[in-house]
Amino acid sequence: MSLPRSVFLRRAFLGAGLLLPLGACQTSGLFGGRQTTTLSPRGDRLVRLIQNTGKDNMMAPEVPALMGITNEGRDIPVQQLAGEGTGGRYVVSLVNIRKIHEFIFHRRQGDVLILHLSDTAFARLLSVRYPRDGKPSLITDTAFAESDFQQQIAFWFDRIPGR
Repeated sequence: MSLPRSVFLRRAFLGAGLLLPLGACQTSGLFGGRQTTTLSPRGDRLVRLIQNTGKDNMMAPEVPALMGITNEGRDIPVQQLAGEGTGGRYVVSLVNIRKIHEFIFHRRQGDVLILHLSDTAFARLLSVRYPRDGKPSLITDTAFAESDFQQQIAFWFDRIPGR
């Protein structure tokens, strides 16, 4: 028994209409898919540079905990890249503990370590001052924090291949 052509076309059209909404669903998060998108091609290049040439290291948990990055009180695994510039030694750490790439930029100014948490679009999220003989504290002077952050990322922008 065969269906008339018009009945077959109606059923095919109805089936396609029922399946169309399923095509709009995003299933990437349902099956443990990895989130790898970033907002900045330059950020992607810095991530690759750190992954290819950086060194695996562990960061003491005090400063990252102040930034909201925790590993249940244990050291934070990072990949680090360091370089020397006119403003001293610059270090960038790639953190992936919250299942997204984040950067921690840091450099020493006298006896104080200045650290900035950033996303891969280079938006400064938090800044921390960590004196050599003291406890870390958030930097509330946003003008100072933004100025230092811009100096640190400018150093790394000069070193990212494919600018």
